[in-house]
Amino acid sequence: MALSSSRSRRRLFGSVGVLVVSFVVGASGLAGAQPTELDPPPPPPAEAVPAAVPLSTLGMGRVLAFPGQEHEVALTLPVLPGLAPMELVGTVQLPPYVARGTLEVTSGDRLLDRVDLPLERNAPVRLSLAGAEVENSAIAVTLSSALVPEAGTCITDWLGRPMTLSDPAVEYSGREAQPTTVAEFLPPVLRRVTVYLPERPSEVESAAALKMLTAVVARYDGQPVAVDLRPMGGGAAVPDHAPEFLERQIAIAESADTGLRLTADGPGPLLTVSGTRDTLPDQIRLLTSDLARIALTSGATAVSLPAAPQLPPEVSTLSDLGETRLSATAVGVVSVDIGIDQSRLGRPTRDIRVRLLGNYTPLPQTLNGQITVTARDRQIDSWPVDASGRIERWIEIPDELLGRFTTLTVTLAQTGLTHGCGLEQPVVLTIDPASEITGVEAKPPVPPGFQALPQAMLPTVRVGMRDPGFADTRRAARILVGMQRLTPVPLRPELVSFDTAVRGTDPAVLIAADGDVPESIRPPLSRSGDQITVYSGPARAELRIDPLIPFGSLQTIWSNDRTVLVATSTEEPERVDRILDWLDGDPDRWSRLTGNVLYQTGDRDPEYFDPHEVIVGRPGDSADIPVARILTIVGAVVLALGLVAGLLILARRRRDH
Repeated sequence: MALSSSRSRRRLFGSVGVLVVSFVVGASGLAGAQPTELDPPPPPPAEAVPAAVPLSTLGMGRVLAFPGQEHEVALTLPVLPGLAPMELVGTVQLPPYVARGTLEVTSGDRLLDRVDLPLERNAPVRLSLAGAEVENSAIAVTLSSALVPEAGTCITDWLGRPMTLSDPAVEYSGREAQPTTVAEFLPPVLRRVTVYLPERPSEVESAAALKMLTAVVARYDGQPVAVDLRPMGGGAAVPDHAPEFLERQIAIAESADTGLRLTADGPGPLLTVSGTRDTLPDQIRLLTSDLARIALTSGATAVSLPAAPQLPPEVSTLSDLGETRLSATAVGVVSVDIGIDQSRLGRPTRDIRVRLLGNYTPLPQTLNGQITVTARDRQIDSWPVDASGRIERWIEIPDELLGRFTTLTVTLAQTGLTHGCGLEQPVVLTIDPASEITGVEAKPPVPPGFQALPQAMLPTVRVGMRDPGFADTRRAARILVGMQRLTPVPLRPELVSFDTAVRGTDPAVLIAADGDVPESIRPPLSRSGDQITVYSGPARAELRIDPLIPFGSLQTIWSNDRTVLVATSTEEPERVDRILDWLDGDPDRWSRLTGNVLYQTGDRDPEYFDPHEVIVGRPGDSADIPVARILTIVGAVVLALGLVAGLLILARRRRDH
């Protein structure tokens, strides 16, 4: 993984239009304000303090795989402010029938370290990174594995059982240097960002917080940046705590003094982003773009920054979707996985076709072979190999196999006469990143529900809060950040009035934490009095429950020809917060959401519910649906609610006796 390519994807600006930027720095400060130059960072301690940064924090995954007898993995590791990468650590798992193996790390032509791999299960390994060449504040290293099979076994490849390095991390030595200029404020790796708003934020400040948090998460695509939105006021110090390792703290304020100002009056550096309704968005784009690198003082002001256009193209390539390393080598069977991310296509898409281009090693006359293409374990195309070694074929993906992220697996399998153990020649299969992808906009999205997020919210999503204030702003921010983590394409949240978001035609996020959802927005799951109603299209099922059971939910709805995400509850807003706490507890939970409803009741963890799986779309109300079908329809929801109700009834009876 190369940081340079990742950075280019994260840029929030395009080449359309004229870019006019003016920095007010030095003595003039921010629109007349006097910026305070920060004291130089303290010297490092006498002894280096190691800090381990998991590769997953760097956006490189939790596992590195080394298939085959020999394999290489290239890594680009950032040099953090005040810290130097010293060692790469992890847990190695060898495939079966391995007699011995080695793992080495190189930087350019320089061998940094080589270790013999331990044969025991889940053994720790450490590789020194000392002496790696530093370029553009990063080191580029290559990990190379070599495995030797046990005597008497004929294994030239371990298909499906590669050697793995689990939980890899980089250990840094030194002391983190805190930023003293705007250009240094956002580091190459960010673990946490804390944003402060007034206890009673204005609409301008709430809107700026939503834009700031989504922009920061988009900039650090692939890094699980923790986000915290805190109130300031009542005499409390801001910031209210010293920054943790790789944490940055930002305060947002509506003010006529427009700009970015970095101060160190508290326990750590605080960046204040201030401006008006018209100027605050420019300051946020300045901070999260590469233009901030030239702000080499503690103050800067963006006078005019155009927003990048985000019109989805009619035709995309695999390269546009970030799929650039599409080659594999193996003996007998070789496969290449292709990822199709609908969010990178910029919209919900159906009727997707791929003009598959590529090449493979031509097989000798003693061998035959076939190429197959599968999606979700279903074969969708196949054809025999030929002497040309070329691939040029249109592949159609059935809509029912589409997800937010769909993996196509292209496999070349050879058959025929063999030449004995160790004498078979490997086959190379390569897919051209210039392969084109076409499709049409899907209305309603394919697939529907949570799997339609975030592509159904691009490029602009309206945000409406029933009770504007800090609490609802925080709920909206957590939802938008969760969706932003699913895509490198920046969301464009626009805060509008609740009624405007309800009546509009743009995708919307509605925060109605107390349950006050308009009748025009018909959630799949709702409660009115003692009656629970489940909708799927025109079909409806109803059930009365006694005693009343409170619950909170996140629900997706296709309404007014657009997707709407509603956060609501039965007059208990804290249940919405419990759902968001649960989602924040594991960054992968957002990607695993399915169905249309995520609800929480009692002390249980949130659960999924998909009305489409149990309701047969049929006109009419509940009177048109047999009782048996009603029980089936609502069973998934009532199971959880009924358990809570039963406990309440049992407790009531015990009190009566």
